[in-house]
This record gives sequence, C-alpha cells and structure tokens, in this order.
Amino acid sequence: MNPERAGDVFIVVAPRGSTDADDRRFLAAAAAWALGVDPRLVRIERNCPHCGGRDHGRPLVAVSPGAGAGTHPLHVSLSRAVGCVAFALTFLGPVGVDIESVADVSRAGFDAVALGQAELTALARLSAPAAGAAAGAADTARARARLWTAKEAVLKCTGDGLRVDPRNLTVSLPGGGGRGSPRLDAWRGADVDVDVDAIRLRDFDPGTALMGAEYVGTALVGTALVGTVAVLGEGRRAADGPTVHIVPNADIRHHLNGPA
Repeated sequence: MNPERAGDVFIVVAPRGSTDADDRRFLAAAAAWALGVDPRLVRIERNCPHCGGRDHGRPLVAVSPGAGAGTHPLHVSLSRAVGCVAFALTFLGPVGVDIESVADVSRAGFDAVALGQAELTALARLSAPAAGAAAGAADTARARARLWTAKEAVLKCTGDGLRVDPRNLTVSLPGGGGRGSPRLDAWRGADVDVDVDAIRLRDFDPGTALMGAEYVGTALVGTALVGTVAVLGEGRRAADGPTVHIVPNADIRHHLNGPA
C-alpha cells in the first residue's frame, strides 16, 4: 500500500473504453496507482455476495503475490454514464460510486420507480422557486440526479444493488437541494439492520473531473453530470465524512507507462 494514499477517497473520471473489459483494465491501473505497484500485477475480478457468481457483482482488486501491496484491502467501485466512466478507490472501507446524466434521470416515469414520498415532496418545493420556473426546473432536475446517485452509491457500497427497491431508501439534500452532500436518512425493509449513520455520502462534479480530457468538448459537450460516492465504516462521524480527491485520469495513464 502506498502510505500517501491510505486515507480518504480517490475518484477518477475518464472517457469510456471501447468495451467493458477496457474499463476494468483502466480500473486495475487506477488500483495499481493507489497501491503503488506495477499495473501488470493487478487485475479486477468480480464477485456477487448473493449467489457467489464471478461474472457479475461488485469489482474486487486482485494483486499478484509478492507485489508488495501490503495487507490493507483496497475497495473500489465503478459507474458508467453517457460517454464516461467513474472509479472510486479507498482503503477506508466498502465504497460505492455513481454518476448520472441529469437528462437521463429526468425522463417521464422515473420519479415513480426511484423516489419515495419525502423526496418527491422535496422536489416539488424546488419546482417553483422565487427565481422563476426556468430556474426551478433546472434546480429540480439536478436535485433529482443528486438523490438518485446517492441511492445508487449506497446500494453499490453495501453490495445490494437494485435487488433493493430504491424507494426504500430515503435521502435528503441540504436546504432541500442546495450545496453540500446528500444524507441517507432511512432504509425501510432491509434484510439486516443498516446503520444509516455509518454510511457517508459526498458529492463530486464528474464534468470538472473530465476537464482536460480530449474527449470533453466533443461527445460530452452540453451534458450535465452528477456524481456521488458512499463509504461504509471508515471510522469517522457522519458529519465529518470522507475527503474526496479527484485524480486526473492522465495520472493513471502515466502510471501505466512507469512506476508510481
């Protein structure tokens, strides 16, 4: 383990590869960067905690013996939206990341299958602010995306995925939709007790993370993206939460060609 990367959470956002395997190889390179080892010694495996399947489920980092990666496990998560992919990496505990296009979660019928009553009420309050209907529509769309990415990040973090009805999770935004990260308030009907205070959520801006990539300004021009990362059991109070560091994808590409 690279001691300089032992704390907090690292986010990498990059253009999507040609195949899912390409994305997993880039995630392996990001994991090697975090571990401070040769990328050729790291691979990404998959494991479903429910059925034990190896062709689906959360990504797991596998390091070749003798790589000198240390004993602390590196937890990772992966998300895709439009033309980009996001990775979350941390030694703190299980992690989940989600990125979404604001437009994709604004389609008709989405709210009915994704949001609970408390969240629908919060969005309704945003729909007609003093600034006017146009500002209200934009604020509502972004708040909806923030709520959804928070839910997806939590369900990836716990390994439940969409086996759980996302309406069973209640997420709130500071000030109803203003600045600051979302909070998981409740989880109804969980098979096991879920300590919602042990799950920390943090927003990040995938669009800003992509700036400088050649891909931006072509396929992603005009696309609004929202991202949230969730971390479980990293030993801090919920009010503190993890610190999120954006790692330029160019740093990971450089690591592919040289030592950490």
